[in-house]
Amino acid sequence: MRTTYLTTLKTAFNPFQVNSRVPRLFLNLLPPAAHKTIKITTAQFPRSSTAPATLEIGLKDGKTMSYSWATDMAANTEGKAQKVKRVSLQDIVEEVNRHARALDRKEELSG
Repeated sequence: MRTTYLTTLKTAFNPFQVNSRVPRLFLNLLPPAAHKTIKITTAQFPRSSTAPATLEIGLKDGKTMSYSWATDMAANTEGKAQKVKRVSLQDIVEEVNRHARALDRKEELSG
């Protein structure tokens, strides 16, 4: 994963819930040198918390990518079956890399 264009990273999750897997693994993918250039903010919820796990990525051009993973019970508050597309770790990494390539191309063309 290319981290040269990441500026901020905010995560909030309950480490004991399954739906917080993607934010935890995203933090693990960061190289050690990235911690010097990226402002990382992490909040861990208590074990009894039902708040959704969140991941917010800020990029150099000002764009932010926000993701949230709620538990199945919290997602279906009205009892209706809703089809929710789950965002995987691979999807997020591909999006960050795609945006980094676009910013590389933009810098290359501007000189």
